[in-house]
Amino acid sequence: MNATPKNILAATDFSETAERAVTLAGGLARHFSADLHLLHVAVLVEDSTLDEGGRNQLEQLQATGEEVRRELLEKGPRNHDVSVTPLLVRGINPDEVIVETASNLGCELIVLGTHGRRGLSHLFLGSVAERVVRTSSVPVLTLRADAVVETGGIARILVPYDFSDASAEAVRQAAAWADVLDAEITLLHVVEPVVYPEFYSVDVLPDNLMMRLTTRSEEALDNAVAELLGGRTCTTTVEVGRAADTIVNLADPEQFDLVVMATRGLSGLEHVLLGSVAEAVLRRCRVPMLTVPGQ
Repeated sequence: MNATPKNILAATDFSETAERAVTLAGGLARHFSADLHLLHVAVLVEDSTLDEGGRNQLEQLQATGEEVRRELLEKGPRNHDVSVTPLLVRGINPDEVIVETASNLGCELIVLGTHGRRGLSHLFLGSVAERVVRTSSVPVLTLRADAVVETGGIARILVPYDFSDASAEAVRQAAAWADVLDAEITLLHVVEPVVYPEFYSVDVLPDNLMMRLTTRSEEALDNAVAELLGGRTCTTTVEVGRAADTIVNLADPEQFDLVVMATRGLSGLEHVLLGSVAEAVLRRCRVPMLTVPGQ
């Protein structure tokens, strides 16, 4: 996989959120000198109760709607001076079509908005975007309806790091983007408070446990920067708290333009879960978020 994408797939349902995601994808395509593929999935409607005449009428309605949407695709993002290929693909499940199309085209990045036409609450990520993130083998950039997109581009990147191989891959990905975008990286490690059962006596607990954990984490984080980023300048911070809450609170639009975070490299039934922290952040993040699948 290229360090930065040379083929980007942006999926749209023509909602306001999706169009903002397409604009973001166009800007990235320009920065990365990448080709942009603009995809709309025409979801097929099936009704076994219709007679032949009804099915023909439904087919005509779908075809008419597709023609209108094809014209919208043809317009595409015209203000980024990038190569744009419009694609309209029929399918039953949009997420499957998106992932399969990205694979067939050799795309190294998928970009899409969440909460498009479904308008779900902040507790639930738009189902299509969530399933794409869960099943994609390439990084996925998601944009919530209320996410703030910096008009000047991506200049400040937050990367949560938990010392795992998966999060190390996210750091490398962020560094590759930062080199091209001339962005600053902040590496974050969250130390979760240790909760002991009530029957433990305070006398048996180590003194200043959290302080010691924080100090050790700071040292380990500095070593990780040297190993993963070489001579690159990077800000590091260690915070104490619940991981997801801490990341979401720190990812303030006034402080950061992008969060880059790893998802776990799982397979089979386990793959339906992103990992509780990544999933919680994905649903609540107020800036665009790049999820990097574990290798």
